[in-house]
Amino acid sequence: MQLEKTLLFNPPVGLYQRGEDRCQAEVDGGSATSLRPPNDLGYIASTLRQIGVTPFIADYPAEKKLWSHFEDDLKTIQPDFLVMSITTPTIRDDMRAFSIAKEVHPEIFTIAKGAHFYTCKREDFTEKIYDVMDVAIVGEAETIINNLILAKRNVSDLSMVKGILFRNDLNQIIKTDPEPFRTDLDTIPFPARDLLKNHLYVRPDTGEPQATIQTSRGCPSHCIFCLSPLISGMKLRERSVGNIIAELEECVDKYRIRNFFFRADTFTMNKKSVIELCKEIINRKLDIAWAANSRVNTIDDERLAWMQKAGCWLMAFGIESGNDEIQKRIKKGATRTQAREAVKLCRRFGIKTYGFYLIGFPWETKEMIMDTLRLAKELRCDFSEIHIAVPYEGTEFYEIARDFGILTETAVGHNYFSNPPIGTLHVSKEELIHMRKKALRSLYMNPHYIARTIIHIKSLRELMNYTRYGLRLLIQNYLKG
Repeated sequence: MQLEKTLLFNPPVGLYQRGEDRCQAEVDGGSATSLRPPNDLGYIASTLRQIGVTPFIADYPAEKKLWSHFEDDLKTIQPDFLVMSITTPTIRDDMRAFSIAKEVHPEIFTIAKGAHFYTCKREDFTEKIYDVMDVAIVGEAETIINNLILAKRNVSDLSMVKGILFRNDLNQIIKTDPEPFRTDLDTIPFPARDLLKNHLYVRPDTGEPQATIQTSRGCPSHCIFCLSPLISGMKLRERSVGNIIAELEECVDKYRIRNFFFRADTFTMNKKSVIELCKEIINRKLDIAWAANSRVNTIDDERLAWMQKAGCWLMAFGIESGNDEIQKRIKKGATRTQAREAVKLCRRFGIKTYGFYLIGFPWETKEMIMDTLRLAKELRCDFSEIHIAVPYEGTEFYEIARDFGILTETAVGHNYFSNPPIGTLHVSKEELIHMRKKALRSLYMNPHYIARTIIHIKSLRELMNYTRYGLRLLIQNYLKG
């Protein structure tokens, strides 16, 4: 029997963080956002190999390739299946890929994955643009994909496959029962990095290749705006330290990658696991550098001491609001005082900080938003990002915005940097965009920030990278209004 071929791809529709369903950031629209590898496609590729499918991976935006290159690949590879990673902001443009594919190979089976499918209504897919999509995956794709491909291979009833959305022979939209979250993450094979152009995904300051390592899934927090509870569940599911170390060693030994982003909904959630991992990195003499994300109330001296010894150079904090009333309303479970202490602790250990802030919640007045912007200026993180809150379907934020009557548009086609779907009860979305731009100018174009950054630059290459991000900021926040 001829081996089936599958092309897994990010479509040529701009640079977005497609590989992490929770995060759908437009890379060029952010202040310091860097492109990360499509680990989602890498995981799916490794899983498909287990059932004898030959996978190919193409990240067209990262490779600066166009629709013509996609069409050429369809003709050259002649895949039996297509798996596309979509984002909510780009989903309508993304569907062009399936339209082209059906014209080139009418029998090709098209599969889409992305956060949008977790919460969307079935009737949303009665739009004609979705006629070219055969199946959408609703869940963790690497757990579902083999069951789907085997069902197609055996001409089985797709309605028996859990975790998918499809149109049946009667033209009805069917959404099957969910596939339970996999609890033993060690059983998932490592991403197929042999199929990725690893040099395209770099550490933003030094420009060295940087791999993403997923250390856990799930988050027990209750933030009203976050998709994590839907996408990865509210129970913390951790990989074993040994399994993480094995992937790190593969990256170091086989791919010569020594820079990493440890991806988790909250990397520092389990203190014991963090310290065990750090100790093993040190014991194995891996000599790596890495960044991770955290909550401001899940770090302490002991954790940071081990993290710094093990190579941690950057901590990213979801600080969100500088107004404690808003923090309570969005159920963040953290305060300004904790944010101050977290940044202070990192400075003590020589770990850089990346502060993430979120404005545009329904209750917010201009003064409340200014509380956030004032906190950002006070904390003086090494990097800062300001998002405008987007009410994704399925979140509590969506329900609140709808009940307040301010939900006039859905998240489809919108992003949280330059094109939010809604404003607040007191501030228009145009004003939110203006306030974000003004705040970023204040944070990054500050002479003290520029001087502090230059002092710590260690190489010409690093200087060039900071200059490139600075130019991007200028274009986004001055030349574009």
